[in-house]
Amino acid sequence: MTLNRNKRGLKIIGLYIISLVCISFYFLMDYHNVIFVLYEKWDMNPDGKFTTLVFTGLLQYGLLIVGICIFSTLSFILIRGKIKSE
Repeated sequence: MTLNRNKRGLKIIGLYIISLVCISFYFLMDYHNVIFVLYEKWDMNPDGKFTTLVFTGLLQYGLLIVGICIFSTLSFILIRGKIKSE
């Protein structure tokens, strides 16, 4: 029984760490302005700049959304489980 609790606890901690890593990568990309640095360095073809801009923008905001969703979903599940057990 305690082995299952330990595994569950490690999974929860791991998902919180993944959430914080996603959010920190978002702020890192936003702070260092990675999108426009890649946009300026892309010289292969004229459509490549737009593709780079779209891809990095989707990646950046995707990291933010995934990080917030994991964090809020885990918090909701843990709070709901705590309320049900009482």
